[in-house]
Amino acid sequence: MDKAAVAPVKTALEAIDSLTVGHPYLLGHELSIVDFYLIPVFTYLSQTAEYEATITPTSKLRTWWNKVSQLPSVKEVCA
Repeated sequence: MDKAAVAPVKTALEAIDSLTVGHPYLLGHELSIVDFYLIPVFTYLSQTAEYEATITPTSKLRTWWNKVSQLPSVKEVCA
């Protein structure tokens, strides 16, 4: 990821985090299209050197990613 992208990514993640219910998925107790949309984004983001810098202020998204990244289906598709 380009260093210039860190600030806009942080802004976007903070906006998403503010809308997140986070129990345990983004919008509640069941996986939704929103989760499926962000899984590939986080798969990429989590592999960048800037991941920690962009995810630090978004505790709900960090908790969400820690949960969904361990789902067998996500592990299989994103392997």
